[in-house]
Amino acid sequence: MAVLSDIHIGDNTPTVWYQRSVHEPYLVAALDWIVAHAEQFQEVVLLGDIIDTWTYPPSVRPPSMAAIIEANPEVLGPAGALSRVVDAVGTVTYVLGNHDGTVTAADLDVLRAAVGPLQLGEPVHVRTGRTGKRTVFSHGHHWGMFNAPDPASRWDTLPVGHFVTRAFSHLMAGYLAPGQTVADFKNQGYPVGFDIGRFLASLGTTRRRNLADLLLTYVVKASGLSEVEPIILPDGSETTIGEARVVYADLFTRWAAREGSRATAARAALADDKGDHMAWFAQRLALEHSADLVVFGHTHVPIGGLRVSPIRYVNNGFACGSVPDNATKEFTFTVVDLAGSSTDGPTADTRAAEDRPSAQVMKVDHATGAVSVAAPRTLPSVVLAPAMDFSCYVRIHNDSPAPLRLQRSSATDGHWVVPPPAEIPVGGRGDAWLQDHGGPAGSAGAFSYRGAGAELPFTVGCPTFGANHAAGAGGAFVARTGAGKLGAAGKVPASGHPLEVIFTVGGQP
Repeated sequence: MAVLSDIHIGDNTPTVWYQRSVHEPYLVAALDWIVAHAEQFQEVVLLGDIIDTWTYPPSVRPPSMAAIIEANPEVLGPAGALSRVVDAVGTVTYVLGNHDGTVTAADLDVLRAAVGPLQLGEPVHVRTGRTGKRTVFSHGHHWGMFNAPDPASRWDTLPVGHFVTRAFSHLMAGYLAPGQTVADFKNQGYPVGFDIGRFLASLGTTRRRNLADLLLTYVVKASGLSEVEPIILPDGSETTIGEARVVYADLFTRWAAREGSRATAARAALADDKGDHMAWFAQRLALEHSADLVVFGHTHVPIGGLRVSPIRYVNNGFACGSVPDNATKEFTFTVVDLAGSSTDGPTADTRAAEDRPSAQVMKVDHATGAVSVAAPRTLPSVVLAPAMDFSCYVRIHNDSPAPLRLQRSSATDGHWVVPPPAEIPVGGRGDAWLQDHGGPAGSAGAFSYRGAGAELPFTVGCPTFGANHAAGAGGAFVARTGAGKLGAAGKVPASGHPLEVIFTVGGQP
């Protein structure tokens, strides 16, 4: 499979991140490379923010799909590069992001008329390889506080990030000289239109007002956009920053309620900044779907993996960097092998015949258009320094003749980020994640399942001080800590963190 995201094609208005004159050669090179290797791909996933309806001054109504196609015929026209991909590969799936989140069914029909039969994917797009291992694809914005679809929004779930981006497009429109575009300036193309890390750092420890109010106050001051100046939305309706301030007033509170944790809500506020905090949500999503690989976009920062994790995480990066950033911000996309390789060292499941999906981030050379393997950074863990991860990661294979049904679960120390699943089918597996609270206790918990016979108890623990422990499935398990190798059956490494345990019920570990 091939994955492209965060291209941000618009009508070439100077404030739009993607400029045909700058980015089209790289994009066409990537699409034609896919065509040339079409026999390798069973599907191409357009993983969100392919089209852009955000990066326009407030006085400009974002363009229609027809206008965007007309402005970019070499990519989106009937004889364009995307049409060639559809013809060569056959299955092309469009998963919407935030900048194209208001694309309608009618818009997709217009796009299909130009490029061929695209299919609309679910926000979480799951694919299963020939070995039964799963890969999850999602744009990623659903876990970023400022860019996730907002059910409280009065404007077709548009989040506060839309208004932030429009405000900074207002700023840039006033700054650009005739003939200039944002692609001529460094550090353009942030997911919310500006450096969110700088904004969050500016807050210090203040708790005076709600986070959305602070954000919009910062945006008004930095961009010079009046709170009462009309903003024309993609559907043609109008609103103002002042009205947005009221609508999103309880944003952080709603996220804390949704997540059941102010700490997780704070992580969501940071998720759009450089992408590191997004990895926590990617790992959670993978475990919730019993997947081995998750591919995100959205943050515009390519990530090549996690050094310590029970899953693989790749971020696709982006395709609309500014010209002055060419030396440091590459045009990237991702190639995914749903089967992958079983020779993956310490992260291998013990079932050697079952290959795990793998992913490789690719880059397009800005000078030549040549496609080659990129070398994006690898994150140490989803728990960022100086904090340490004393989680317990649990996987249960059900090789018994009956489904396993959860009877009870508890956390003595820490909390279940992903609780043990309610049922594990015959031949299936379930994943769980017990995370510590960051204090001196570490994590420890218990759960039990019932199958065809007696109730089956399980316990796991990764204390900050003291020996790790695990028990269950009659000792049919293997374990490891950190990035180490899985050990002998029934043996738990006494030290190290986090702890990963793979149980097998009704069979050999």
